[in-house]
Amino acid sequence: MPIQELKTGEDVAAFIKDPSPAVLHFFATWAPSCEQVNQLLDDLLAEIALPLRAAYIDAEALPGISLNFKITAAPTLVFFSNGKEVDRVDGFIPKEIQSKVVLVASRSLSQSSSDSNSTISSPTPSLTPEQEKDALNNRLKSLITSHRVMLFMKGNPSAPRCGFSRTIVDLLNSHKIEFGSFDIFSDETVRQGLKEYSNWPTYPQLYLDGELVGGLDVVKEEFQDQGFIDGLPKVGGGSGKEDLEKRLKDLVSSHRLMLFMKGNKETPKCGFSRTIVELLNNARADFHTFDILEDEEVRQGLKEFSNWPTYPQLYLDGELIGGLDVVKEELLDTHFLRQIPRIRNE
Repeated sequence: MPIQELKTGEDVAAFIKDPSPAVLHFFATWAPSCEQVNQLLDDLLAEIALPLRAAYIDAEALPGISLNFKITAAPTLVFFSNGKEVDRVDGFIPKEIQSKVVLVASRSLSQSSSDSNSTISSPTPSLTPEQEKDALNNRLKSLITSHRVMLFMKGNPSAPRCGFSRTIVDLLNSHKIEFGSFDIFSDETVRQGLKEYSNWPTYPQLYLDGELVGGLDVVKEEFQDQGFIDGLPKVGGGSGKEDLEKRLKDLVSSHRLMLFMKGNKETPKCGFSRTIVELLNNARADFHTFDILEDEEVRQGLKEFSNWPTYPQLYLDGELIGGLDVVKEELLDTHFLRQIPRIRNE
């Protein structure tokens, strides 16, 4: 379900009162990053199979609510579960937003599952065992891919609760590796499910780009390889992935007008991609496309490379033009139309 706008205090109260997990975006019409937040939330809701409601309000039109939640800037995202605030993100920080969307939704889903299991009598289950397993695997995949480097551990980096977890955290921190973490003590469903999902029976477990690296002994061995360390994201933004950056530079400049989209010209796989293809076709633009759904490395890497968190993305002569809204405006400019390659009449 796409993100919805709430226009009254009553709508906001009803939205928060619902016990299911939710995120409320405090929006400002004058802040371009707020539009980017809404598009990012739309993309995440479409891509991640987790139950999360999303809405936004005009923070200045409803000042009482903004004051109540101590909103001092836009965008601000406030996360709710069981009618209470559980987390927030101040500003447009795509990685942090994605991580908290996954964590809030997955933990709340786990709590719902625990509550239903404790009920003495219940109606006919809504999911078959196969469907329950698929839902769990979707949750696990979302958690594993919420950061490039993801650590499942006992406790958290600030307070590890076993010696193995403490050692692996110290190892990552000593090399200034940027990583996310999940406390397996906080969610028994994840704790047991991940063992089967990864075919790895113990913790901690470290993942890189959605793939299991291993436990402490394997990670120690990998850290003997400087090439492995260089390929990890560093605190402060240095990824060390020169090969990926070169590949992305080559891709964005492989044709004068290059569109990175979901699907391709013939079969777009989202509404934004379909619309931008139609606009370019109507302008008789000569463009090529890349399906980001077919290459997760490019899909994630290009967001950081271009500092643009959503798709589609259009490039001209190797330079980013922007997403759908920017392209719509540019196509109204005759100077821009003269710059882009066009299909000539036969």
